[in-house]
Amino acid sequence: MNTLINHSLSLLIVAALLSPKHASGQSGQENANNTNLSDNEIASAIEADIADASRIAGGEINVDASSGLVTLSGTATSLLDKRMADTIAKRTRGVTAVLNQLIVITSDRSDDDIRADVEKVLRINDSVDEPRIAIDVSGGEVALTGKVASLAEKRIAELAASGVTGVVKVDNQIAVSLSSDRTDKDIAEEIRGLIVHSVYLDDVQVDVRVEGHVAKLSGSAPSAETKDRLEQIAEIWGVSAVDVTAVKVDPNSADESQRRRRWAKVSEEEIQAAISRSFRNDPIVFSHVDAIATEANEGTVRLTGTVNRLRTKNRAERLASDIVGVHRVLNEIEVEYRNEEFSDMEIIHETQAAIRRSANLDQRDIRVHCQRAHVSLYGIVDSELEKQVAEWIADGVTGVVHVNNLLAVEPKWREKSDDAIKFALLRKLKYALLDKNDQIEVTVKNGTAILRGEVATWRQWQRVMDLALEAGARHPHNMLNVPYHPPHGASRIYVPR
Repeated sequence: MNTLINHSLSLLIVAALLSPKHASGQSGQENANNTNLSDNEIASAIEADIADASRIAGGEINVDASSGLVTLSGTATSLLDKRMADTIAKRTRGVTAVLNQLIVITSDRSDDDIRADVEKVLRINDSVDEPRIAIDVSGGEVALTGKVASLAEKRIAELAASGVTGVVKVDNQIAVSLSSDRTDKDIAEEIRGLIVHSVYLDDVQVDVRVEGHVAKLSGSAPSAETKDRLEQIAEIWGVSAVDVTAVKVDPNSADESQRRRRWAKVSEEEIQAAISRSFRNDPIVFSHVDAIATEANEGTVRLTGTVNRLRTKNRAERLASDIVGVHRVLNEIEVEYRNEEFSDMEIIHETQAAIRRSANLDQRDIRVHCQRAHVSLYGIVDSELEKQVAEWIADGVTGVVHVNNLLAVEPKWREKSDDAIKFALLRKLKYALLDKNDQIEVTVKNGTAILRGEVATWRQWQRVMDLALEAGARHPHNMLNVPYHPPHGASRIYVPR
C-alpha cells in the first residue's frame, strides 16, 4: 500500500481498521494479540497515527508495508518530524523494521547560521565534549567528525544536532575511543544488569555476549521500538558496537511471568545497586556518581548531594524512576555553580536563544523570566511533548538551578465526534499497546475519554494516556489499575488538565 497521508483520509482509515466487534465493544485489547496482520492493516494503522500527529501530518508521507518491513517515503518539514514518523512506525504491532527514506524539506536558513547553532547546542550539552567534535554544514546537511568516549555520547551528539532548526540530515562520523579498561565479561554483566532492572524491558528476555568489545544481543522483543531501546541501553563505556540482528521482533514475546518475578521482591540493596549501575553508565550523570547519595526505603528513593548542572539533577531523577521496584523519587540534589556567576539577564537571553534554536519550538512564543537563577516559562504550546522539550532546553542552560514550567498545553483542536475519538483510540490500543494482559474499557462523552480496566505498569498507564490524547480526547480520565506499582506513582507521571 502506498497512500498519501492527509487529514481527510484519517476517519476513513480508522473505520476500515476496526472490525464490527471493535466498533461496538468496550475493550481495546480483544484482538491485541492477533499477530496475523496484513500489510494493508499495518500500513493503514501507521497512516492513521501519522494523521493524528498534528505536528507531522503536514508532510507528504507515504507508508508501504511488506512482511513486517515498513518503508516511509515522501517529505517531512523537519528532521525531528522525520524521527517522529519513525517512532510511530516502530511502535506499531507487526512491524519488525523501518526503512525511513523521508526527505526533509530544506529551510531558508544559511549553513553558517545552522553551524553556529549546532556548535552552541553541543557546547551546552553536558554529555558531549564539544572541542573533540568537528562540524561541517552544506545545504542543511550536518557532518560530525571527531572522537568521543562512548556510543551513547555519539548518539546524543547526533540527537542534539538534529534538534536545530534547518538541519535536514546528520552524517554522524564520530569515532568512539575505547579508553575503558573494562573486560568483555565486565561489560556483559553491566548490560545484563541494565536490562533486567529497566522498567521498559521488564518483560523482555535476551542473551548478552560481548566479544572484542562488540555487544551481541539475541532473543525476542515485542516491538521494533523495544529493540531500539535494547540497542541504546547496551551503548555503554567500553562498547565499540552493538549488534541486535539476532533479536527477533515478536508481539507475543512479552513474558508476563518474568515481569511478575522481577517485581515480586526487589530488595533495597538491589534497587540501590541498580541505580548506581545506571548512574555510572549514563553519559550525563557518570562524572557525578561520587557526588550523589542514594537511599532506598520501601520503593521510595531519596537522592541527595550537590552537582553543577540542573540537567544532571533531573537526569539522575529520571534514571532512578526507570528502575524496577522504584515507586517514588525524592530529588533533594542541590545545584551549585562553583566559581561561576551568571546574571538573571544572561540566563534569560541564553534560554531564549536555546528555545529559538529548537526545531520543536521555533514557532512558539515562549516568555522566559528569571529570578536568582530560577527560570519560569510562560506561554502556550501545542502538546505535552513541546512542554517537556522546553523544560529540557531550559535545564541545560548554564547557571539555571531550577525551572518552573508554567507553559499551558492547548492543542490545536480538530473537531471530532465521540465515536471518531473512540474508534481512533481503540485502534491505537490494538496496534501500539503491546502488553498481552491489558484489558481496557473505553467510553467517550463530549470529547472526554474515560478509561477503565488494568495495565501492568505505570509505563503502560502513561502510554494509554498519550494514545488517548493522540486520538483527539480533550480531557482523558485514566482510571486504570496498575498492579505492579502503588498508585502514588513516579514524579514524571502527568495527567493533562
